[in-house]
Amino acid sequence: MANYALQQIGSVLELSIQELAILLSMNERTMARRLVSGSLNKVESERLLLLRAVAAHGLRVFEDQGKFNRWLRRPLEILESQSPLQMLDTAIGYQVVDQLLGRIEYGVYS
Repeated sequence: MANYALQQIGSVLELSIQELAILLSMNERTMARRLVSGSLNKVESERLLLLRAVAAHGLRVFEDQGKFNRWLRRPLEILESQSPLQMLDTAIGYQVVDQLLGRIEYGVYS
């Protein structure tokens, strides 16, 4: 089950295995084992759920997966020249990106 979810979100967001591992707080070897076993621990599962929620919100806001994926990788001044994708390595980073998507959604992006 987790195997499919990992592959699906990685494919949708055009993430490499390395990027996906970083976002789920694991190294690449652990990611490879998780893909084979199909199971995640609590932290990894939580991160996967957060990533899926941000991906769904981004698609609603941008209405185009490709545009959202490009936005994820674009360094933004409001994030001190980091990309939203770079911010997704912490739980607080997920909140920041989600709030930023909310601001774009409601036209208050600055």
